[in-house]
Amino acid sequence: MSTAARKFRYQDLCEHLALEVTKMTGVQLGDKQRAMVQTRLNKRVQDLGYRTIDDYQAYYESNEKSEIQHIVSLLTTHYTYFFREFSHFEFIAEKALPALVPEIRKRADKTLDVWSAAASRGQEVYSLAMYLKYHLQTYGSDLKFRILGTDVDEQSVRIARNGVYPRREIREVPLAYLGDHWARGTGDISEFVKAKGPLRECVRFEQANLLDLKEHFEGQKFDIIFCRNVFIYFTPDQIRTSTAMLLRHLEPNGYFFIGISETLNGLGFDLKSEGPSIYKIREKASQPAPVIPIREGGPVSSGEPRPVRVFCVDDSPSVHSLFKQILKREQGFEIVGSAVNGLEAAEKLKTLQNVDVVTLDIHMPEQNGVEYLEKNFSSSHPPVVIVSSVSRDQSDLAMKTLELGASDFIEKPALNKLQERGEEIRAKLKSAILLKRMGAPKRVELDSQFKKALEIKNPENKARVLVTGMGHMKKTVSFLRELEGVQPPVYLLFEGVEGNLPAIAEQLSKATGRKVLAPETVAVKAKPGEILVLDYHKALSVLPALHGPDRIGVGVFGELGKTASQHLKGWHFSQLLLEDLGEGKGTESLQLYATDVFPYTSFAFIGTEFFGKN
Repeated sequence: MSTAARKFRYQDLCEHLALEVTKMTGVQLGDKQRAMVQTRLNKRVQDLGYRTIDDYQAYYESNEKSEIQHIVSLLTTHYTYFFREFSHFEFIAEKALPALVPEIRKRADKTLDVWSAAASRGQEVYSLAMYLKYHLQTYGSDLKFRILGTDVDEQSVRIARNGVYPRREIREVPLAYLGDHWARGTGDISEFVKAKGPLRECVRFEQANLLDLKEHFEGQKFDIIFCRNVFIYFTPDQIRTSTAMLLRHLEPNGYFFIGISETLNGLGFDLKSEGPSIYKIREKASQPAPVIPIREGGPVSSGEPRPVRVFCVDDSPSVHSLFKQILKREQGFEIVGSAVNGLEAAEKLKTLQNVDVVTLDIHMPEQNGVEYLEKNFSSSHPPVVIVSSVSRDQSDLAMKTLELGASDFIEKPALNKLQERGEEIRAKLKSAILLKRMGAPKRVELDSQFKKALEIKNPENKARVLVTGMGHMKKTVSFLRELEGVQPPVYLLFEGVEGNLPAIAEQLSKATGRKVLAPETVAVKAKPGEILVLDYHKALSVLPALHGPDRIGVGVFGELGKTASQHLKGWHFSQLLLEDLGEGKGTESLQLYATDVFPYTSFAFIGTEFFGKN
């Protein structure tokens, strides 16, 4: 409907555009979505350079056909990521492919056909492509697949066709499937990746509306149809209409997937439930199957499988606490044990039965993750997934753990982001279990284009500061031993031990094999590679002037008193790491200023990685 010669008030225009999008796409934009509509419309007006809603309306009236496509893109949901709802991928490998492969072999082209009917920006399609490249070839190199991805939003389709994503997104992909499928950009686009030719050859993307598929893909049939996490925005009548059209394109023995939190129960379809939100067209001669109530996380039934049993090894009490939130029974997981280092883990695992998967940190006291794998990993060991503050790009450590038997690698997020990374963590744990259960070949690799060594350039313009104390000598020794390669000057600040600084320096020198100095004055700027022991209060009154413009990384062991923390807050620093002492502990007044909270065993690496970034 044209808006020519009609003046809208702001609220009316928002409602008009929301209604037009609903008519076109079926996405319901009611009162609950009003704030979102207004926010996104405001951004569109600003992006076009208009100051008033009247100016925008004039533009809209003159460009209604093209502009409504921008509005559709703004107001339809693009919340998606690689390998979302991994249980559906598990089903494909364990149930769907064994049933479908005999049918595929009868075809002249020996090709599996898949349709992602709400593909958004392509992550689901490329996830399926990576997954099928891995699992389908185990049945024979003669089998092929092709995937069609469709979406109502033209801009999303363009993004999917381009196949370019922020590099951080592919870190969600289990390593077994990541393979060598992505090319890294260079220069200004070095933090983006593009799907390589062999992956792109298997997929195609088209614009299509789920509410109007009559003229699309006439006569085409698919073995697997994904239409996930879009029906939650539809009315029951719209779900019924679009599902009926989609099912006309499903092979008689094909599988139809919707979102885990969605259901087709009560809509009158003669379908058989194969699993959580997975359906097949019921064979006419088969007996009626019982209705399986659907809830988020899976079907409720007496035959519900037992949860995945996880053993967590990490010296961070906060990580253990957050894992308990991420790996709950209602999500299909159960934490059956924990340890703070490799030695403790080995002893506890001797007495535990049926552990399905182990999460393992790298930097831990007494016995770290690499040492644990060297001593304990074998073919009978549960699969191991590394969850570490070590960046996966640092191939010396990442590759070492993978070579020793670990199945995958998760870069430990900031503690305040661990919860939102839960889907990735759950998917990688399940992937590791699936591959071991199926006896699939272990093809874990880090593409060489992503490997890089930690290198600190211009160390004279940087400085490490460690706030420690006599009660943290063991931690301080561990920190100094972890430092490798060219390092900025290191200042170890002790509080209340001014007269003992020479003795402390000698003690640290003997324990670490490094030359640690206790200078007579704090007014001289240390050189790269030098390690100085200084009085906390005297140093903080001088160091800011010595290193004013430099890049400073500060780490704090234990808790600081109120006066000491006030002095520290008055200094300009680029990084502040606090020791993870557990929930409710630590220097509360510094929490707001902290870059992150980590176990002390990670301080050396996290600091080196920070200084190594451009």
